[in-house]
Amino acid sequence: MDRVFIDGIKVTATHGVLASEKVNPQPFEIDIAVYGDFRSAGREDSLGLAVDYSELGDIAVQVAKSTSFNLIEALAEALAERALALPRVFEVEVTVKKLQPPVRFSANHVGVTIRRRNG
Repeated sequence: MDRVFIDGIKVTATHGVLASEKVNPQPFEIDIAVYGDFRSAGREDSLGLAVDYSELGDIAVQVAKSTSFNLIEALAEALAERALALPRVFEVEVTVKKLQPPVRFSANHVGVTIRRRNG
């Protein structure tokens, strides 16, 4: 199975349980990988047969900015659903990192990774 991926999509959005997180945008980072049989794209050298990573990245930004979720798990699910709707995509892995989590301890980030497949 082939993999097309983007690591480190930066987006500022309002996701979180706290009221302040719904008002004050904060930084997130999204990694997304889609899996499928993309050999025809490589053989034919055709973007029309490939997963366009620009489109994949645009989907991630649009979903992250257009809806405010309480949980980053819900954001990851919404991203996975949209990615699985792309042609030739059988499976997706999404990681969402909250870069400035409102926690009482020091951490680089908190996050969630999910993996979903069609069927």
